[in-house]
Amino acid sequence: MAVRDMKGDPMVWEDCYWRDLSHEEQDLWSALGWNEEVWDSQENVPDTASQNWERLTHSQQKAAAGLGFTQQIWDAFEDQ
Repeated sequence: MAVRDMKGDPMVWEDCYWRDLSHEEQDLWSALGWNEEVWDSQENVPDTASQNWERLTHSQQKAAAGLGFTQQIWDAFEDQ
C-alpha cells in the first residue's frame, strides 16, 4: 500500500496503529520523529506534533506533505 489519501482530513491517522501504516507511511512519520512505540502509546510524542509548519525543517515539511498535509491542515491539526 502506498500513502493513503487523507482527503483533507488528518483524523484518518487517529484510528491507525503503526502496523496498519504502509512502509512508506512509516518512513514519512519516522522523519517527523514517530516510531511504533510512540505512535501506538501516544506517549512522549515528538516535538513536531505541536510545532507550526514554519518551525518544521524542510525535510519534515516534505515528509508532512508526503502524508497529505498542507501548511493550513498541519497548523489546524496540531491545535486539536
